[in-house]
Amino acid sequence: MFRSPISRIFPIFQRLIVALLLGTAIVACTAKAPDHPFLPWDIKVFPDGTSAVFGVHLGKDSLLEFKRVYDQKADLAIFVDPDKKASLEAYFGTMNVGALTASVAIVAKTDPKELNEWIANNHAKPDPTPSGAWKYPMTDEHIRKAQYFPIESITYRPAAEYTTDLIDRHFGKPEEIRHTKGSTQYWLYPKKGLLIAVNSDGKDLFQYISPKDFGVLASTIAADTKAEQPASK
Repeated sequence: MFRSPISRIFPIFQRLIVALLLGTAIVACTAKAPDHPFLPWDIKVFPDGTSAVFGVHLGKDSLLEFKRVYDQKADLAIFVDPDKKASLEAYFGTMNVGALTASVAIVAKTDPKELNEWIANNHAKPDPTPSGAWKYPMTDEHIRKAQYFPIESITYRPAAEYTTDLIDRHFGKPEEIRHTKGSTQYWLYPKKGLLIAVNSDGKDLFQYISPKDFGVLASTIAADTKAEQPASK
């Protein structure tokens, strides 16, 4: 049976949405938008293959620096997927990202060996999640250390609906569009380090990663998609 591609490529937002419904995911201070109106299409690419978006430099700036830019707290947790891959994720919930409102989740760049050691040394019982992953609690000491980990990727879900014309106008034409059997299209911008899941129901998701790492992100798209190279303007 065909599964929603969003469940494959954006498991962190599945967990975020469920947690928000339960009212346990985020403990946020008063949101305060930064002075600079960072916009989702304001992406700066650097010669080393990294990029900057929303006021932070991916692969360089830390979770704490993102928090300081937006005066927003997050819930940090370690997740272990069914394939045993561990990740450290920060959930910022619905917030003002520059001039716009969106839900934001961040994956930190970590040492897998260190995360596994944290899990092994923490005897608290993990919680199951709807995505099939296990959520492991973190000690205060681990949280203090984790906030200095660099940002690997940012997942951004805008409150406003984006039409394909609007995306085209602000981001330009993607290098490739991959169609699924469902209502989702994947718009790939490898040179920007951006992957957009465009949904006909308006629930679009934007994922940002350093362009040098884009291949890893693109490889997670469902194998049963059909690729299309859009015509240039």
